[in-house]
Amino acid sequence: MKPKPSRALLLAACLLLAAFPAAATKYAGEFMKIPVGARAVGMGGAFVAVADDATSAFWNPAGMVYLPYKEAFLQHAEQFGSLENHDFGAAVWPMKNGEERRSALGVSLTWVGVDDIPITPRPSGLRPNIDFDDAAGPDRDPATNDPGQGDGKWEPGERLNLSADQLFMASSADIALGLSFARQRGPHWAWGGTVKFVHQSIPDTIPSQHVTSFGAGLDAGILYMPTDAVTIGAVMHDITTTYLTWSNGTRELVDPSLITGGAVNFYPAEGHAITCGADLAWNFDGRKLDSQLKLGGLNADLRFGLEYWYRNTLALRSGLNGKDLDFGAGVRYKHFGADYAAALNRFFAADDPAFPDDHNLETTHLLSASFSW
Repeated sequence: MKPKPSRALLLAACLLLAAFPAAATKYAGEFMKIPVGARAVGMGGAFVAVADDATSAFWNPAGMVYLPYKEAFLQHAEQFGSLENHDFGAAVWPMKNGEERRSALGVSLTWVGVDDIPITPRPSGLRPNIDFDDAAGPDRDPATNDPGQGDGKWEPGERLNLSADQLFMASSADIALGLSFARQRGPHWAWGGTVKFVHQSIPDTIPSQHVTSFGAGLDAGILYMPTDAVTIGAVMHDITTTYLTWSNGTRELVDPSLITGGAVNFYPAEGHAITCGADLAWNFDGRKLDSQLKLGGLNADLRFGLEYWYRNTLALRSGLNGKDLDFGAGVRYKHFGADYAAALNRFFAADDPAFPDDHNLETTHLLSASFSW
């Protein structure tokens, strides 16, 4: 006998939890967790159960089966003002094999880049009183005897005396390619997965030299629709503990993370539609410093969002993503769509004494466009 979907889901969840690594690298492959899509970000990232557009390959690949048309998607974002550029592109091809046996294929590409990074020699390679002023110390006053003065090692605050050939600017780039597949199982269930290939490049202390990495991993998601108005979803990122190997011999493992959530659709009047989504983003790598929910080594952040559509043409959105406040808007005309979102970073934690410099974080802006056929 075939197992029921609920039993199969429970068994898969238990196996995944048992497979969590004991020594994963905290914050490895962090760029793959940056939210994509102005629509999803405008809803605070509460999108795991809403996912019904080309960004489903990122949020929940199971949602690809519910796209009525083929769709291509492009996004550009500037994180924390213009510090970091974040581009994302995706395309989804739904395939109908009966009303309750639909499938879909998807491909996605993520690129995150930082330009104009000032590169200096490693502190251990700096020569005292040649490359830095060790005699003056961190307070830059030779008349005082402050800690670190005259110890032969560079200390933060000590003046650097570097030549032009010792200082240069460089760029970093992170790329992830995803290949996705989704399948509907009956009128209520859908599942999907994304195989991703990762390449990273960060500058070395030698001009024109970079340290690079390559890795691969797997994401998987499910959707359950008990009614036409209610959807429950879950996605597990990096199920296989995405493995990254660097050209300098370093090895990293990306910890699995789980997002669970639900969405409810309301239709208060003809031509008006409201979607309410709520997610819990779970981490298992001990991020205790700034998480909203802490249970031993288990941490979670709340995401909540609202989306309002007028005649399926104009949309307004707002949401809460952890301690960030997000909002956005969108417009649809025939097969074209355009969306904008802004994230006010740490809006609800401006007075947190543990992060006295977080007021320097600027607003993140996202623009995205889609075309369906």
